[in-house]
Amino acid sequence: MQKFMIEKLRVSGAGKIDGVVNFTDGLNIIQGRSNTGKTWILKCIYYLFSSDTRPYSPLTGYTDIEGTFLTERYGRIKISRTLDEEKVIVEAESEEVENGEYDTNYKKDNSRYLNDLWLRIIGLNETIEVPKTARYARERMSWTNIASVFFADENEIDKSESLVIKDSRYETPLIASLYFLLTGDYKKGVPEITKPEVATAKKKAVVDYIDEQVAALTEKRISYIMQLEELEGTDIDKEMQELSERIQEVQQEIKDLMEENTAIVRQVAEYQQEDANCRVLVDRYESLISQYKADLQRLDFISKGEQAVKDLPSNGVCPFCGGELHPDDDDSYIEAINAEIKRIASELAIIVATEDSVQDEQKTIQKSIKELQERRSEISAALDEKNQEIQNCRYNMQRFKDYTTLQNGIDFVNDQLAILGDKKVSELKKKKNPPLYHAKQEFEEEVGTGFNTILNRILKECNYRSVGYASWDFTTFDILMDGVPKSEDQGKGYRSFLNSVVALMLYEYFNKDDVFIKPGFLMIDTPLLGFDENEDGFDGETIKNGLYQYFLNHQGSGQVILVDNLNVIPQNIDFKAREVNVVTYHKDEKEGHVYGFMPSWRKDLPKESK
Repeated sequence: MQKFMIEKLRVSGAGKIDGVVNFTDGLNIIQGRSNTGKTWILKCIYYLFSSDTRPYSPLTGYTDIEGTFLTERYGRIKISRTLDEEKVIVEAESEEVENGEYDTNYKKDNSRYLNDLWLRIIGLNETIEVPKTARYARERMSWTNIASVFFADENEIDKSESLVIKDSRYETPLIASLYFLLTGDYKKGVPEITKPEVATAKKKAVVDYIDEQVAALTEKRISYIMQLEELEGTDIDKEMQELSERIQEVQQEIKDLMEENTAIVRQVAEYQQEDANCRVLVDRYESLISQYKADLQRLDFISKGEQAVKDLPSNGVCPFCGGELHPDDDDSYIEAINAEIKRIASELAIIVATEDSVQDEQKTIQKSIKELQERRSEISAALDEKNQEIQNCRYNMQRFKDYTTLQNGIDFVNDQLAILGDKKVSELKKKKNPPLYHAKQEFEEEVGTGFNTILNRILKECNYRSVGYASWDFTTFDILMDGVPKSEDQGKGYRSFLNSVVALMLYEYFNKDDVFIKPGFLMIDTPLLGFDENEDGFDGETIKNGLYQYFLNHQGSGQVILVDNLNVIPQNIDFKAREVNVVTYHKDEKEGHVYGFMPSWRKDLPKESK
């Protein structure tokens, strides 16, 4: 469970428009163009942790920094600090927190020390003094020192050295502090000499751990050898060339099939429109035929009625007046009716013939549609086959690419086995009561392979291009890829990526259920620094998407704040749909745009056109 989160950051100065950033729990992304003040946001937060390094130049005109934090223990706390001042103003909702001035640097005569307040916020009630040397000299545990582990600065994100140990002079108190967060153990007071039975048990545990590592490495070595044997005698260069050429051929075939499919879709649409037109015509003809048939029936009825009247017996005398009648003088309509019947019958025959013709045309169109749809099905099946073939080719190409990696892997495993052998011998020769404090060793014994597990899971989920094995070097406190430090085998962009992975690994590991204190907080400035310069291409884009997708998929452990450039952040991910808090800064003042974190900074400089 997280101990705190930042809700709002505000910077202000005389005559300046306030710069305000709102944050939420979970993932927060601060994006924008270069020189819009994104990095200053994270440095301001770190400054409120009691850092001695000012976050930005006073030439900006912004002098005051204010952060509102929501803490699990004390509710809402506001911390305000003036640039270059060694004091802050604290305003808290809880009566358990004393309001007023706090020193950012420890002073014996002042009980209100900002570092202590932060340690209380994350759950500590007493002053913690951790070992600072192997001989157990001590110093007060610093929240700023701990927080630096969960803050990957832009100036550090692409460094080839350890992201954790920023200064070797302070590595012991830092590692001791991290060990305390994990276990709650800080070797309170001057430690007692370890009892023989405890030392023996501990030694046995270490030896057992080494044996487990040896067994795992031996199994890995056997696996590597077996994979190499499968490729023995194969002309790898020739096979890869043939696979590459086949991939190009299949891709062209896929392109042709897609173009044909597009043409078919267009043709089917045209046929369907023609079919619809035919249906409309047939309906109209049917209606007209019905009308003409009704007219014929009506005229026939009239004709028969007329004839029936004529066939009646003639009466020569009027029954009313007695006058003489002349029936032959009455008008007759039979001839006219017969003429109309003939005309209508002729037109009806034409309409019927026309309707038949339209129906024949409609059948032809429908047959064509059916044939085209059947071809589309054939194309779809062919595309599936082609795509599967490409996948198979790429899989085999990767196997061949892995050949060299496997060879290096065997060498690495052999070296590790030798190291572990020496380590085991050294462990067995140790005195029962070692007088010195070995922070890294103790940390390694606590963590074991836990870091390795998380590192490899993150790399896999991020679609990292290497198929090698990631491990944590407790000597350098840094990641190794197939036993190789990132300084020897990685460019700037990949160093940034791997350092971001390290930051994520630490964040996840220190938020496990069994961890004593869980900060639940992570800030990374430009996690993919350099990818936009020298790590372009398919692999680079895959890793960019993979890393940001990983951030999305693993929300919930606390608050994560990322700062990155617009040209690096993947555009195919809808962050807002996943309830990510996205803040965007621009170099213009178009409608809806925010002109940098500090709106009044460099207002006199030319801006981008609206």
